[in-house]
Amino acid sequence: MSNNYSAPSSTLVNTQGSAGSLEAAMAGQYEFGVMDTISAAWGKTKGIKRYIIGAGILLYFIAGIALGIVMAIMMPAAMGGEPDPFAMLGMQLVLQPVMLAVVMPFVGGIVVMCLKQIQGREVVFGDLFSVFNKTLPLFLAAILINILVSIGFLLLILPGIYLGVCYLLVVPLIIDRDLGVWEAMEASRKAITKRWFSVFGLYLLLLLIVLVSMIPLGIGLLWTIPLMAMSFMMMYQKMFGIASY
Repeated sequence: MSNNYSAPSSTLVNTQGSAGSLEAAMAGQYEFGVMDTISAAWGKTKGIKRYIIGAGILLYFIAGIALGIVMAIMMPAAMGGEPDPFAMLGMQLVLQPVMLAVVMPFVGGIVVMCLKQIQGREVVFGDLFSVFNKTLPLFLAAILINILVSIGFLLLILPGIYLGVCYLLVVPLIIDRDLGVWEAMEASRKAITKRWFSVFGLYLLLLLIVLVSMIPLGIGLLWTIPLMAMSFMMMYQKMFGIASY
């Protein structure tokens, strides 16, 4: 009897020398340190900052256009003669999936940029558009994660925090390992659970660094946003290796 929650066999991925074992990662057989990860990520930001910042700016404008289109279509019905709370709720229910569908393939493209940078391969801006063929699984993963994390927050908050951290590596697992949505979510959850407090510490430290960098007119974000992106992908490399990039 097959196990839908087990990691796929290696025939599903393009395995290179740096690719680790999914089973080993989920068993916690990897080395991971917060400061080591940030230090290694900082060393890899040289040459990629302009691509990540450029991708973020482009994504901001594209998301803004998508938001404007949805608002233009649904706002007249929601506001009408007097505000309709049901129409407003419907607009909110439509808006989030639309935004996720627009944003997720670009997030995947940034992941590709970071993975290639870690491997020492040439990064080009076109990488931002390289995983549009995975829009559907990335979108479904984002929807499912949002639902589970929201339910977790309703259950005394802590389960939501736990799941939010556990699913940090779902996107690279879908892209780099070609896993299905649930398989990627389970692989990320099981691997991160083995070092959950360290990963949570990494997340908090990076968040603090980003918040502090916003103080001088946000100029520091030019360095800290690429650092955050590279840090999470460096964490992925330490846990799972890199199979396709």
